[in-house]
Amino acid sequence: MAAATADVGNAVNDCFSIGSTVICTTCFKEEVEGEVLAFDHNTKMLILLRTECHSKASGELSDVYVMNLSLCSNVQVIKECNGNFIDDPQKLNLEQVKMRLRKTVERRQDYLKSKNADVTAEAQELYRAIAKQLGYNEVSWQGPNIQILNEVTVSPPYRVDNVVSSSDNDKSCTYIKRIINQFFTTRPSAVQENAHGASSSSASVSPTSSSLSSSNAASGSPVPAN
Repeated sequence: MAAATADVGNAVNDCFSIGSTVICTTCFKEEVEGEVLAFDHNTKMLILLRTECHSKASGELSDVYVMNLSLCSNVQVIKECNGNFIDDPQKLNLEQVKMRLRKTVERRQDYLKSKNADVTAEAQELYRAIAKQLGYNEVSWQGPNIQILNEVTVSPPYRVDNVVSSSDNDKSCTYIKRIINQFFTTRPSAVQENAHGASSSSASVSPTSSSLSSSNAASGSPVPAN
């Protein structure tokens, strides 16, 4: 049967047949293909048993997907069900679904805590790196400053020299400085800059060595072997 394509608005107004194969494109441009297990018209929630997934994070996801069609950019019915079911649909573990939903909401809330319109994207990334080590409940924004453990402050430009403790807690400062130092030395941009600097240094040495060798050869002096 030829694939039937429907936009999101039309798809939501229809009832999906259990057993049909559907592919959904999420608002993150991820495609999830699966067999329809259930569909609730009022909430526009579609439950799919995965048959194929094109998501980059597919290795971290389970075989059952709960799709909110209001947040999908495209819905396609690949294959209609002929009405013959060999096996009954598997029952969902609702407690596990609730737990996964709660963890997803918590992660999203933690991510939103790192957002600050007054600072750079790099500073927000550093905030998340610190919070990942100490917990999001121990890190907060105080204007453009990162407040940690209610005693350590990291001010712009967020380097180790900008770490100050209100209680002169050297141990906490040292730990925060270690996180900051690791953050800036392991970021992709820092690694590329270091590699570019090393390449430039090698290039600048080569002409000097060549000139020295040519000069020694012209004067009859022996050229030291490398």
